[in-house]
Amino acid sequence: MLNSLSNQTRKPDEIIVVDGQSTDNTVSIIEKLAEKSNNIKIITNEKKFTPHGLNLGIKNSKGDFVFIAGSHTEFDEKYVEYSVEFLMKHPEASAVGGVSLATPANDKSCLQKSMAFSYSSPFGTASRHRHQVKEPQEVDTVAYACYRREVFDKVGYFNEKLLRNQDIEFNYRMRKKGLKIFLLPITNNYYVPNGLWDFMKKNFSNGFWNYITLKISPYGISLRHFIPFIFIMYLLLLFIFLVLSKNAVFNIILAIPFFIYLFIDTLFSLKYAIKEKNILLFFCSFFVFLLLHISYGSGTFWSILKSILFTRRKKS
Repeated sequence: MLNSLSNQTRKPDEIIVVDGQSTDNTVSIIEKLAEKSNNIKIITNEKKFTPHGLNLGIKNSKGDFVFIAGSHTEFDEKYVEYSVEFLMKHPEASAVGGVSLATPANDKSCLQKSMAFSYSSPFGTASRHRHQVKEPQEVDTVAYACYRREVFDKVGYFNEKLLRNQDIEFNYRMRKKGLKIFLLPITNNYYVPNGLWDFMKKNFSNGFWNYITLKISPYGISLRHFIPFIFIMYLLLLFIFLVLSKNAVFNIILAIPFFIYLFIDTLFSLKYAIKEKNILLFFCSFFVFLLLHISYGSGTFWSILKSILFTRRKKS
C-alpha cells in the first residue's frame, strides 16, 4: 500500500501512518521506508480501533485535501493526481473515490479468485464502488475517499462508536448537508482475505455492525445492507416450515425464492467459469456466493439477537 502511494504521479505532501499498536514488524518496516522518504510519519493509535485512527490522521494532517488509505490495497499510480484534479475542476464535488476492485493475492487460487469475483459481482454485493465505471458518477459512498479539508469543519469527524461502517455513516452526514460524493473511473486493487475463515469473519463483522449503525444513525445506512439478513430470516423460516409443515404444495411454493437464488448463483458462477475457462471456478464461486451472503446476514442476525437479549437483561 505504501509503495503505491509513494509512487504516485502526483506525490502526496505527507503520508501519515496511524499504527494501532501492531505487534508484528509493521512499525520497523515503515521506519525504514521513512528513512528514504521525508514525507512519511508514524502516529500511534492508543485506542487501536479504525475510527480513532482515522480521526488522529485527519487532525494531524495539513493539506487542503485528505485521502483515506487502507491496508490490503494497491492504489493506481494516478489516483492522487486524478482525484485532486477532479475536485479542483468540480467545485460541486466534496469527496471522490475510485473503484475498489477486489483482487486475489494469488492468481492461481480458485478460492481467492472466487472471493474476489463475489465482491466485484452485482450478485455478490450492491456497493457501486466495487464495480467498474466508465465516467464519474455521483454515489452515496466510496472507499478510500479523497475529501476536501473543509468537509470535516462542516460535518465533523468519524463516529468513534462505529468500529465498522464509520465511512458509510460519515458520508451520509455529508449528503445530509448537501455535500456531493463522486465515484471516479480509476481502479484501486483491494486484496481479498487469504482463506475462507478470514473471508467469513470479515463478512460477519461487516454485517454485525449494520444494526448498530442503524441504531446510532437511522438513515446512515441503506436497505441493501440488510438484504443478506432478510435472506437468513427467509432460510430459517423455510427450514421451520419444511420440518413442521406436511403440505407439500405449500412447501414447494415457499421454496421457490430459494430455487431462484440458486439459479442466479448458478448463472453468475457458470458465466465466470466460462470466461476464465476453468470449471473449478464454477463450483468454488457457487459456494463462495452462498457463504458471503450467509456469513454477512448471520452477522446482522447475531447483532439484533444480542441487542434484544441485552435489553431484556437490562429490564429484568
